[in-house]
Amino acid sequence: MNVSRRRHAACVLLLVLPLLLTALAAIAGSQGRVIGKVTDGKGNPVEGVKVTITTSALPKFKLEMVTDKDGKWQTILNDATILYTYLFEKSGYLPVRTDKKVPVASTGEPLNVELLTTDQAISKGVVKTVEDPFTKAFNEAVDKLKAEDFDGAWASSQEALALGPDKPMVWKLSASIAQRRKDWDKVIETAEKALALDPENTDLYGALIEAYKAKGNKAKVAEYEKKFAAANPDKPEILYNQAVELYNKGDAKAAEPILKQILVANPDYANAHYLIGMCYVNLGNVPELRKHFKEYLRIEPKGKEAGTAKDMLDAFK
Repeated sequence: MNVSRRRHAACVLLLVLPLLLTALAAIAGSQGRVIGKVTDGKGNPVEGVKVTITTSALPKFKLEMVTDKDGKWQTILNDATILYTYLFEKSGYLPVRTDKKVPVASTGEPLNVELLTTDQAISKGVVKTVEDPFTKAFNEAVDKLKAEDFDGAWASSQEALALGPDKPMVWKLSASIAQRRKDWDKVIETAEKALALDPENTDLYGALIEAYKAKGNKAKVAEYEKKFAAANPDKPEILYNQAVELYNKGDAKAAEPILKQILVANPDYANAHYLIGMCYVNLGNVPELRKHFKEYLRIEPKGKEAGTAKDMLDAFK
């Protein structure tokens, strides 16, 4: 009896096996591989981007993966005969959605995308995002800011904030708009919130310094000036303040190379020309002091130190 049952099962398996092989061949025949790379607005790879793949043909279908350190990702689609939607998301970047149909039997159909930060979107003035209500409002705020419609930009940014209160990019954009409107209370509110959500938004320190100066809060100005200096050690303003401190201590020789560094990158930095001229007065270098005092007067003929610069030129002929 057991032998008979085993023979029956074997016969069933032999009958079913060709059907299974045919089905597997059909599935394999409709597969397609898609590969891609995500870069930022400067062409650098972006790691940790969430890639979500869906299709209207299969409402319950969803694939998710993340990009590697080279910004790369890949997957195999079992049914490459239908259209898929690809959504690319990462905090700090505007999301991108695109539709693509991968050729059947493809061994590596490319799908490369560019994610933009808030600043890159503002500078490029392009729309590369999902047209959901939040993104629509955000893009409108960016466009109006570029057109210098600051009131309209603010209204759109507040609409985006209501739709995405957890997104640091829109708080940062709101701070930029508020700064252009000279609404210092709103600069402080939005910039502080943007930093709380993403501490890497260190370029907001400058806006906060300006806002707290306008509000007369010296303690906060000092706090953010210190943070700004730590985050931007090579900024001309930071280097200049270092040179001023050295010069005031009587160390013109140490201040000179710092001022030279500033002028290599910023040849029209008038105050640096004046201060290095004063350094050369102390160091007894007449040709150089004359050159830099002349440069100061060329850039700032009515500047605060114009009178002293002229006196020095008269004194050292």
